[in-house]
Amino acid sequence: MSLPPDLHDRTILIVDDTPANLTLAVAMLEQQGLRLSVAQSGDEALRRVAFAAPDLILLDVMLPGIDGFEVCRRLKAGPAAAVPVIFMTALRDTADKVAGFAAGAVDYVTKPLQSEEVLARVTTHLRLAAMQAQLIAQNALLARENQERRVAERILQQYRDSLELQVAARTAEVRELAAHRESAREDERKHIARELHDELGQSLTALRMRAALLRVRFGASVPGLNEQVREMTELVDRSISVVRNVATSLRPTVLDLGIGSALEWLVDEFRQHSGLNCSLTLALDEGGLSEAQAIVVFRIVQESLTNIARHAEASETNVALRCSADHCELQIEDDGCGFDPAQARPHSFGLLGIRERVLSLDGQVTISSRPGGHTSIAVVLPRGQA
Repeated sequence: MSLPPDLHDRTILIVDDTPANLTLAVAMLEQQGLRLSVAQSGDEALRRVAFAAPDLILLDVMLPGIDGFEVCRRLKAGPAAAVPVIFMTALRDTADKVAGFAAGAVDYVTKPLQSEEVLARVTTHLRLAAMQAQLIAQNALLARENQERRVAERILQQYRDSLELQVAARTAEVRELAAHRESAREDERKHIARELHDELGQSLTALRMRAALLRVRFGASVPGLNEQVREMTELVDRSISVVRNVATSLRPTVLDLGIGSALEWLVDEFRQHSGLNCSLTLALDEGGLSEAQAIVVFRIVQESLTNIARHAEASETNVALRCSADHCELQIEDDGCGFDPAQARPHSFGLLGIRERVLSLDGQVTISSRPGGHTSIAVVLPRGQA
């Protein structure tokens, strides 16, 4: 029997106080390509192991000074605890063998030594030790990889958290900018509407009065003047109507009377122009809504009713605004054809605009619909938000 090639060049420490036994053991193992070291006492064995740990130890039980059991116990309590120890003993009692295993030995060979037995035991335990060392190295590598992975995950999570904070801050800035632009747009609408109503409207009214005065003064004496004045008056009336409609579209003056009056006017206009039945439920307290909230509610209802008239194919529409001490709830429902909110048209910003208007006031919006079913828009705004 010979030692496998992958176990050559391993170091074995042979500990025995009998030169004949040492010579025999060395002769058995030297020809197997092993490096051999010898010690003739327990103290010498401990010193050699402390200087350079071998791959395996053949340890005699009966040694001068400290015996093999104590040597083994000390080895297993020190840095060389992983080195396998095989006892060489002439003892036959089971109790002695159990004591050897209890001290930390992995195996034993009996004296007088037999070459095949010694080589078989040495081969087995060198192989086991190599596998154990490989397993320890793999476990250490795995532990290091796990630690590196945890560090990488922690760094990645910190990056994600930082990125989320940046995105959240950026989103808040964009939302604040959008709210500011919407507020500025409403102010500009209000200004233009008043300019149209006050300046252009008054000018057109004055023009109509002068045309009427012209007909009174010269209508009887100038042939054809009455007809021309009538045509001029009709043109002025149409212009006044256009101005009134444009001003109302920009900023209904009824908003100045409160959100309830504004919604009543809006629903009435919807009924007249769409021909659809639309009910309005109002439950408002004295606190009402802030100007910003009133504008948001009005624009959401305006946008929703416009979409219902264009796309919903509905026959019944319900609008409800209810305010309690801590919040106001707006509900818009229709019995139309419905749609899939997840499949909204790519360039349709109506729903997105509604969401952003509500979020700018720290509110909540829920849009429920499905193809072939009803559509519901529910908005909740906290009271006291400006």
